[in-house]
Amino acid sequence: MCNFRTVWFVSTVIAFVTGCFSVAAAITLPDLTSRVQNMGRVEREVLLVKGAKEEKEAMFYGTTPVNQLAVLKKAFSARYPFVDLKHYYSPRQGILNKTMSEARGGANIVDVIMTDLSYGSLFIKEGVSHPYTTPDLKRFVRGSYDPDGHWYTMYMLSIALVYNRNMVRPNEAPRSYQDLLEPKWKGMMLFDPEAAYIMAAMEQAWGREKARDYLARLAKQNLIFRRGTTLTTQLIAAGEQPIAIAVNAETAAEVRDKGAPLGFSVLSPRIIKPNGFFVAKKAPHPHAALLFTDWTLSEEGQKVLALELGKGVAMNGIPVKYKEFQGEPDFVVGPEFGSQLKQHMMEFHKIFGL
Repeated sequence: MCNFRTVWFVSTVIAFVTGCFSVAAAITLPDLTSRVQNMGRVEREVLLVKGAKEEKEAMFYGTTPVNQLAVLKKAFSARYPFVDLKHYYSPRQGILNKTMSEARGGANIVDVIMTDLSYGSLFIKEGVSHPYTTPDLKRFVRGSYDPDGHWYTMYMLSIALVYNRNMVRPNEAPRSYQDLLEPKWKGMMLFDPEAAYIMAAMEQAWGREKARDYLARLAKQNLIFRRGTTLTTQLIAAGEQPIAIAVNAETAAEVRDKGAPLGFSVLSPRIIKPNGFFVAKKAPHPHAALLFTDWTLSEEGQKVLALELGKGVAMNGIPVKYKEFQGEPDFVVGPEFGSQLKQHMMEFHKIFGL
């Protein structure tokens, strides 16, 4: 019969052995990022795979629509079938609210977060996210990632004017912001009430006084305010109005590809909105989290985003589906804009009487 000391000794040995062979046991995301930082690609992947097999899942919060995430998940699962990639979808404010609420309440649920940088910059400020490295960093264009590793661009969206080709001939479509001031467009244009980034881009390109003067004149054009690219694109495609001033071009182009009579103009200053990829500091599945970010930011993952989903990507050498929106941006909606988001929004709303 085993006495207490024997049972204790055997239990201790089992716990010790189990701990030695469990890669995922009791390691935090900050510890893991430090451990893999200087590893070669193969060694890093071996370690992350071993840990992810024990963790079995990763939770991703993102603004990527469910049908699009399904395409990305299928490709990721083909490479790493042992990781169940779970997904919570919401527009950017919903992602921000859920992430911050859980972090402040001590509920550690999310592993990887994606939203546009103007909102995601709060994750850095509040210490919700943690910097990390990725093996293919050198292939990303400058400005598409944080030098300290706080965020990388999962994919980016180009801002463009969209018009209904049954209502506006291509040779008559606005080609500049000045064209929008023509009397014939009065009361005919949809505009996003949260597009304060346009004001910031104009101030950078033209100077504060000229930008504010222009927007004040645009405000007299009886704009119709609608929130959200999907709804706005549907309204333009249906002929409710002929023009929307600023939409996510690649998203609207998918609707055009399905037969909608849509045309586009990329106005200057040219604006892009990177969707930042953040890793939660208290990620419950750190190995799976880094495995998912490494794959998504690899050539394989970026090709899925660019070619199968039509996204704009920041990795050099990746062919894109919508070449018409490609070009060197004049303004990137980044963390700097996000740090002054409230002020920009207040001033923008004041100009337009919102």
